[in-house]
Amino acid sequence: MNKKVSIIIPAYNIEDYIGKCLDSILSQNIDMNLLEIIVVDDGSSDKTGAVIDEYASRNANIKPIHKKNGGVSAARNDGIKAATGDYIFFFDGDDFQEKETCRELVEIIEREFADAVIYGYHRFRDGEVFETNYPKFDKTVYESDSIIREVMPAFIGLSNEDVNNWIAGKPDSLYVENPALWRILVKRSIIVDNNLKFDTTLKVGEDTCFISEYLSCCNKVFVQQKCYYYLVTRESSAIFRYEKEPLSKLDGKKRLNDARERLVDRIKNRKGVDVTDTFAGTIVMSVVEMAFLLSKHNPTVSRKDRYKGYKTFVDDKRVRKLIDGFEIGQGSMVKRMPFIFLKKGWFHLLFLAATMLHVVGYEFKR
Repeated sequence: MNKKVSIIIPAYNIEDYIGKCLDSILSQNIDMNLLEIIVVDDGSSDKTGAVIDEYASRNANIKPIHKKNGGVSAARNDGIKAATGDYIFFFDGDDFQEKETCRELVEIIEREFADAVIYGYHRFRDGEVFETNYPKFDKTVYESDSIIREVMPAFIGLSNEDVNNWIAGKPDSLYVENPALWRILVKRSIIVDNNLKFDTTLKVGEDTCFISEYLSCCNKVFVQQKCYYYLVTRESSAIFRYEKEPLSKLDGKKRLNDARERLVDRIKNRKGVDVTDTFAGTIVMSVVEMAFLLSKHNPTVSRKDRYKGYKTFVDDKRVRKLIDGFEIGQGSMVKRMPFIFLKKGWFHLLFLAATMLHVVGYEFKR
């Protein structure tokens, strides 16, 4: 291995975790002269910045960037600007990696003349692995058009066919690959040459958009059936808080709809392919999920305001168009019923039905 690797790490208020992350990177079994570690302190209010600086004082290949808080997307964009490596890993500062991660994955991308390598990960909590996730792809190598047809859809979302397969009871119908950036090795040249950036309007879903657009620029993708990354689960993480805040989640989904529209336009201009169908089912399913999420009693937000928020989502012309284009398949009537309400435009009735189901303890699950 003789190519330089840049590892970009956004860090915000993770003083108890960033040290372990950096230790795992510094213990990589490669020439440290080929490793550039860019840690972007995104305006942390705890001692995260001090921990980063202390590590940088002892390790010349750690490059700290301190900035005002601007969100993870802006932090990663700053990291890209500062990167000089041939390859880039986007790691999170509260996670850690196997010691052979950089060496093995760079060897693969060079040996295969690939533009990206996708790999697996473990979920880690309370000192132990509680879930292991290998990539679920049929092939090891994808080239040219098969990347957009077979790889990118696995990350960007659900198709209408996927939702109907779920209604019909087919197992794993709603499986989507985790689109996190820390599970793919990428080339800096592809990012720079195509002017790829993280969408700073997004609080969540920015990785989905970035990884999808990056894949649309690739000529060859390699899938490595091995887990290198440890995703640490903690209740103070941004995504954990997001999942617990219905109105924040609603806002995130609305912003993601805007970002997907921009993504569709960019890929269409670059490749001449409309990828809307690859995530149409995700949005239709989201209309049902948000009805159940927002109809649940919330002591701080009235039912009227929760429904008003829900209506802003379903009244989006793009959402209505995808609902109109969704043809409900055969299967469980219990699963079909919410979609029948959608097709008829009975949004308030769906919201009311979801409210009543909460009362009797029913919980909507994919």
